[in-house]
Amino acid sequence: EVPATMEALTSIPGVGRKTANVILGAAFGKPAVVVDTHVKRVANRLDLANSDDPEQIERDLQRAFPKHQWTNVSQRLLLHGRYVCLARTPRCGDCALYDLCRWKGKQDR
Repeated sequence: EVPATMEALTSIPGVGRKTANVILGAAFGKPAVVVDTHVKRVANRLDLANSDDPEQIERDLQRAFPKHQWTNVSQRLLLHGRYVCLARTPRCGDCALYDLCRWKGKQDR
C-alpha cells in the first residue's frame, strides 16, 4: 500500500519531496507542487521564485497560486521548461509567456 501523506512518503528511503509530490498529485489527486529542474528554471525566469532551493521554490509557488491549481501549474511549468523555456537555447520566439517574462537572458522575438 502506497502512503498518502508527505510525511509517510518521505520516510521511505530514496523518496524525497519531488517524488512524494508527484505521487500525491498524480495518484491521490491531492494539491502538490512538484519542483524539478525545469520548474526551478521557469519559476525563476518568470520571477515566481528567486531561489535555487526546491523547497523554497515549492513554498513560493504555493503562495503564488490557489491550492486547487498547484498540481496543474507545476505540470504546466515543467512542460514549458522541457519544450520551450530550455536551459541553454530557450525558444523565446515560441513562448506564450513572452510578455510576462522579465528574465535578463530573454531573446528578442
